[in-house]
Amino acid sequence: MKTAGLFAYPFLLILFAEALMGGSFKNKTIDFVYPDGNHKALIMSYDDGLMEDVRLIRLFDENNIIGTFNLNSGLLSTTKTWPQSNGPDIVAKYVSKDSLLLIYNKHEIAAHSATHKDFKNLGDSEILEEVTTDINNLNKLTKRKIVSMAYPFGNSNQHIANLIGHTGLTNARSVTDTYTFDLPDTFLLWHPTCHDSKALELVNDYLSLDNHGLSVFYVWGHSWEFNDAKRWDDISEFCKKIGNRKDIWYVGCGAFTDYQLALKRLTITKESISNPIDNKEVWFRQNGVLKVLKPGKSIKAGMQ
Repeated sequence: MKTAGLFAYPFLLILFAEALMGGSFKNKTIDFVYPDGNHKALIMSYDDGLMEDVRLIRLFDENNIIGTFNLNSGLLSTTKTWPQSNGPDIVAKYVSKDSLLLIYNKHEIAAHSATHKDFKNLGDSEILEEVTTDINNLNKLTKRKIVSMAYPFGNSNQHIANLIGHTGLTNARSVTDTYTFDLPDTFLLWHPTCHDSKALELVNDYLSLDNHGLSVFYVWGHSWEFNDAKRWDDISEFCKKIGNRKDIWYVGCGAFTDYQLALKRLTITKESISNPIDNKEVWFRQNGVLKVLKPGKSIKAGMQ
């Protein structure tokens, strides 16, 4: 298992300098952490917006887990049959338009394209139409700002990701599993840790991860897949193992991305770390003490 390196981003700074006298070293550690003071995070991302989301959300709520639910706004309140090449057709019953805030009350609502067309079969203007229509519909239905997306069928590439970058979205997920807990190289072509069918196999690796760098366990799937009893038992066991812990930040894709982008915007020198006035607050431990660096403020980063 490959884990997130200490220096994937400059979030863990070990700053040292030789003392002027005595030839000794005095260390001062600025350790950037998540808003709850931890280094670990869990993201659960689920696609389509089917009625099976209701049962999954109940499981998440019982275990203090936050989900990101990627919805096809053009299919809400409908029933559609999806042919499957490796099994029986799926009869998909989509949640109703007027129930979104009730069902996803504690969770992130995200885009998944308006009608779940495969982007690799579309031209640029058609892709943008699918995405912007979905965002606008979901904005109107929920009064929330939509900043996250999962690519329909998981199909994307760098060109498509660049297109998506013009829609106001901050992150978009593929289905290319990395089986690592690394932070992404890019948020608009974000490769997750694994499909939920593999999550139980990796959970102990993550729980035992002893690393002072920031990491994330990013799981994806479809709630309708849990109509299989074994699959439901597995995700239930996974949630019970990883949920309700004090050492994990349970977060949606949007909030996670916002925080990572805020960390990237810091100005870091040998002498100080400054947070731009128009940035978000960020959290760190200085000499073991949890502190917050508010917008427009700086901290000394030199030796003391």
